[in-house]
Amino acid sequence: MSYLEIPITALNGQTKFVIPKDKIMLIRQGDATLPNAGNVGTTVSIFLDSGLATQEVITFTHTVLSAASIAAGNNVANALNDALTSNPGGISSRVGGIPATLSVTAPGVIGGQALTFVQFSAPVIS
Repeated sequence: MSYLEIPITALNGQTKFVIPKDKIMLIRQGDATLPNAGNVGTTVSIFLDSGLATQEVITFTHTVLSAASIAAGNNVANALNDALTSNPGGISSRVGGIPATLSVTAPGVIGGQALTFVQFSAPVIS
């Protein structure tokens, strides 16, 4: 079995949240509310196959991405999906290094180096 490992801000000493990859059905930017994903800029939801008629949802709150980081193509849900599909023969794929803010290299230029990185807080399971 392989796992998706998401680092979280320490909660009672816990610094990561681990989810079995085979239970993940969907990863979406925003919270679990349908049809519109609320809090798109600060939450990401992972929908799990619980084996029951209803599915479980884990919602993580995370650092807000700057406009420059978004323009450079950074997206938390995409980073989680990349981690989910990577490391096919390994046991654990760790999420990390998602730029939250970027330095400005020149006026009108998108990009630059990461100044801060996305941090996840404790998840909410519903």
